[in-house]
Amino acid sequence: MIVLIFLLSFAVAYANGSNDVSKGIATLAGSGVTNYRRAIRWGTLWTATGGIAAAFLARAMIQTFGKGLLAPGTRADFAAAFATVAGAALFVGFSTIRRLPVSTTHAIVGSVAGVGAVAYGVSGINWPGLWDKIALPLLLSPFVALALTAILLQIWGMIDPAMEKDCLCAEVMPPMVHTACYDGAVALASAVTDALPEIHITACKADTQPSPRITVAHLHWLSSGATSFARGMNDTPKMVAILMSAALLSKDVPVTSPVWFGAIVFGIVLGSWVAGRPVTETLAADVTRMNHREGFAANLVTAVLVASGAALGWPMSTTQVASGAIIGIASTGKQTINWRSVRAILIAWAVTLPGAAILGIASYGLLRTAGIQ
Repeated sequence: MIVLIFLLSFAVAYANGSNDVSKGIATLAGSGVTNYRRAIRWGTLWTATGGIAAAFLARAMIQTFGKGLLAPGTRADFAAAFATVAGAALFVGFSTIRRLPVSTTHAIVGSVAGVGAVAYGVSGINWPGLWDKIALPLLLSPFVALALTAILLQIWGMIDPAMEKDCLCAEVMPPMVHTACYDGAVALASAVTDALPEIHITACKADTQPSPRITVAHLHWLSSGATSFARGMNDTPKMVAILMSAALLSKDVPVTSPVWFGAIVFGIVLGSWVAGRPVTETLAADVTRMNHREGFAANLVTAVLVASGAALGWPMSTTQVASGAIIGIASTGKQTINWRSVRAILIAWAVTLPGAAILGIASYGLLRTAGIQ
């Protein structure tokens, strides 16, 4: 039992890392801010940090997935719990091989519903709780991400129609006159009093003396890190909760929460590092073209939504939120969208629930045939 559970924990975390690391870094590579290798390293680092933070900040998510999925009075068994995670891991792993971004959360939900209906009967699943706490946030979040990204870019376009502002800098000019510079802005200044320095907003020229500055590219790196952190904090407790449930049903396995968080984070990191590129390429290059301003906006929306959901116990699919935000870039009309790739992603989303359910049921049948209950 110990060997089986640890192998399963590694498999599901590895599959999650290989498919989901792309969600926080695709815009970095797609907008040309950096290359795939550096982007994957950056995303892996912050995903691991978010996974560790989840042990302290995302307990509500453990409650959502660890309890409440089954109807009151339903007695769980080890084979069903194990098969649930196996079905999700197999589906996400297969999708990663096919370079398709899919939701680990969706796969877990589909596997829970399929295996639970077979193992405990249709009445054994807490369908209202599954809908209110899990399905509804999953369905709404990509549309919210799309809308927020489009709105953010529209507001940005109104402030800077040419989308040329790219540098916020601060300079000290003799005689100790402080000037705030924002690239592409028209000079705007007024002296409040003779005792106060004049404040100027001017363009940051290429030949300006070296000064502290923050560019949109810098902010893009930060938003990518925040998205990866939020993804780790969002996904880790879901897998920990399901695996702890399976472990608790086996009398031979001593279980403590830090052990499972460590196992899951290790699997996510390895999967992200080794096999994270294929799905990243799909989201970075196949959906729509983007510049680093648009990529920053999409990452900012994704990070805010996913982190909020993790803290509140509302499971969101980082895949769907990030994909919705990236599609939101094209909805502004400034970029074209590759509908063939979008169609493939939507089909993958549609088959995630039944596909994971079928694989979970098959795993459950094999376990029962082998005498594991």
